[in-house]
Amino acid sequence: MGSPFMQALLAGLAEGLSADHPVGARVLGWPGDPSGMADALPLRLAGGLHALVLSGADPALADAYTQAGAGQPARHAPLPPDQGAALTAAAVAAMRRNSAFLLDWLTRAPQTNEVRRSAALIAAGHWLTARYGLPVVLSELGTSAGLNLLWDHYTLSIGNESFGPADAGVTLTPAWTGPLPPKATPVIRARAGVDLYPLDPVTDRLRLLAHLWPDQPDRLGKNAPGP
Repeated sequence: MGSPFMQALLAGLAEGLSADHPVGARVLGWPGDPSGMADALPLRLAGGLHALVLSGADPALADAYTQAGAGQPARHAPLPPDQGAALTAAAVAAMRRNSAFLLDWLTRAPQTNEVRRSAALIAAGHWLTARYGLPVVLSELGTSAGLNLLWDHYTLSIGNESFGPADAGVTLTPAWTGPLPPKATPVIRARAGVDLYPLDPVTDRLRLLAHLWPDQPDRLGKNAPGP
């Protein structure tokens, strides 16, 4: 999925993780379904490690992440075996140093709620408004921090065309194929979302950022590409 860093990290941990420390034992003895369709356990663990890097809590791990390409645009080829092995060793060592933090982190599922997903919502909102001329009610299941409930405050930029407010704080620039959405001004009559574990975009900022992949820094930018 466009992240050689994550490929190397998770493949290395799948081979090198052992139960001789609390985090390894918890992961290898996970009581539920660890798959991506259920508990997404690999992404929980990867997010916790990334949180240690982003927060500055583990400088040694942060250095290993930088050496493996974190913070740089994703490469088009897998990491060399020696870099992958060094990344795995650093991650396992970090688990031993930060077991309490990571054990707590593993208790909650990944949540990103990144706003580039709003590119499709902006286009759909313009199309629906042009087609029907009615106000829109937004209802979202699994809304996380609610950021994608605010898509009418973002701008979608496609070539020389823009859709959304001119003074938007976020501009999405997806790779677009096919016809453009029609020009319209969506009117949001009401918006609401629900989530089992709702996040606050300020106090839970680290959790939102940590589940973005380390070698995809473009997902963190103000002018973010669409999905």
